Amino acid sequence: MNKKIYSICGDSNQIVDFETIGNDPNFVFKNDPNFETIVLYDPEGNIVNVNSWLECANYVNGVWTNGLYEQLDFERMLFFLTVSSIFLYLVFKKIWKVRNYQ
Repeated sequence: MNKKIYSICGDSNQIVDFETIGNDPNFVFKNDPNFETIVLYDPEGNIVNVNSWLECANYVNGVWTNGLYEQLDFERMLFFLTVSSIFLYLVFKKIWKVRNYQ
């Protein structure tokens, strides 16, 4: 069994063919009353509640995980870096201009 599936979903004796589940658009996961609901997240921040080991293993086999990791927003960082650079350039230009005239 996959270590990631084991750490998130727990242990199970089920042998799963994930390819069969993924190829069947009408596959319905059965609710397991003995399985504690687990919240899983994908990289875009979408959330799914899984109610069976099979459903959990299927999602974890994909890109879903039990922790939401904040991704860096590089566009925002680039914007602030650019604005800060322009501001510092203008400040130093003004200081340089004042020093050269005195």
